[in-house]
Amino acid sequence: MSERDYDWIARRAYSLWEEEGRPHGRDDAHWQTALSDWETLQAAATQTTEKSGRRIAQAQVSAAEEGLVINEEPVQPTRKTTRSRKG
Repeated sequence: MSERDYDWIARRAYSLWEEEGRPHGRDDAHWQTALSDWETLQAAATQTTEKSGRRIAQAQVSAAEEGLVINEEPVQPTRKTTRSRKG
């Protein structure tokens, strides 16, 4: 498990502890709940990635069957910046 994942679980466990009113002696229960939450999120992310990969492959096959050319270059998302007005 990466440090980033460990930190997420630790922050989630701390949040659960605070939500319950900071009870003494429930740290293991909070950690296990946070770990379960993390595992659920990871499974959902993996499933989403797999589904998107299948959809991309299907789109590429359909496009190839129709004689369309697909740009192989990944598209970089654009990021809008907001400027605040100082008045």
